[in-house]
Amino acid sequence: MEVHTPSYFTQFHCLAGACPHTCCAWWEVPVDEPTLHRLKDLSDPLGERARAALTTDEEGDPCLALTGGYCPLLEENGLCALQLQEGEGALPAVCRQHPRFSYDYGSIREEGLCASCPEAARLILEGDFTLTLTRTPEAGEGEEDPLLAPMLKTRQTALGLLREEAPLGQRLCALLAFGNHLQNALDEGKEGAIGDICALYEDALPLLEGVALPSRRETLAKALETLAGLEQLQPAWGELLSAGRARLAGGGDLPAPAGAEMRRGAEYFLYRHWLRCLNDGDVLTWCELAVLATAVCAGLSGLEGQDFGEVFRRFCLEVEHSQPNLDQLQDALWHHFTLPELLALAGE
Repeated sequence: MEVHTPSYFTQFHCLAGACPHTCCAWWEVPVDEPTLHRLKDLSDPLGERARAALTTDEEGDPCLALTGGYCPLLEENGLCALQLQEGEGALPAVCRQHPRFSYDYGSIREEGLCASCPEAARLILEGDFTLTLTRTPEAGEGEEDPLLAPMLKTRQTALGLLREEAPLGQRLCALLAFGNHLQNALDEGKEGAIGDICALYEDALPLLEGVALPSRRETLAKALETLAGLEQLQPAWGELLSAGRARLAGGGDLPAPAGAEMRRGAEYFLYRHWLRCLNDGDVLTWCELAVLATAVCAGLSGLEGQDFGEVFRRFCLEVEHSQPNLDQLQDALWHHFTLPELLALAGE
């Protein structure tokens, strides 16, 4: 199996008690079967503490119920009581893995870091990344998707568009045009044209002169309203969205995307979500997600004293850590936002 990882992947180290936003808060901790047995076998006060917090989630799976919004095993110093006493191997699987993610696509596995983690977000936004390819003796599962290789090529082209020498707004518009061109080809069953489409966009950025676009302010207000309608995992996110909506309603502006840090944020979304098109046939809305997220995070930067990195982290936590939220946002991009609206959001 071929394993893809971003170059910053191996640089990650958990900040533990020094983390400004612990991952041990705001969501119930799923407990896998081996950990469940381990907790039930602990005979000391820690075992009693853990068993008192054991419950089941909406699907009936075991989890640790929160205490005051925090994992019941979290100590005041920000460290995990279970890890301190029993070692890292005793942690639930989700705790050992976070903030890492992994997706399998036949013979390829893609791994990365969730930007909801402050340290992961810092690494993602700090410098340009390259993909590292390694091979393992593990065999891929299932039949190879014939679109895997072509769509890997399209993602490479999309990432290349974001690194062109042009204002970021223009590059984001080029990304949308590319995604729209690809989506039309997929919808029409013209997969054989993918190589030619990539070559066309690798040759030069498309010119969008003369295209009539709607109001960026109104479109950004619509984006913030859409996000406000999703389930909010942390109250601070809703407060930030409200501040942005109030600024727009009062006739103020919110800044457009610009600079390398925001470009790297867009690249993160492309790397993490692009190959989902192999499962749902939808490449355009994953381009649109990258643009909407970058525009929203750029616009909210500076409000409530938050810089781009922190807004980016909060967006990823709210959207990527809730499958219903991600599904609803994808549906909204598909059905309720037009391509001109997304082009306007890019802020060229």
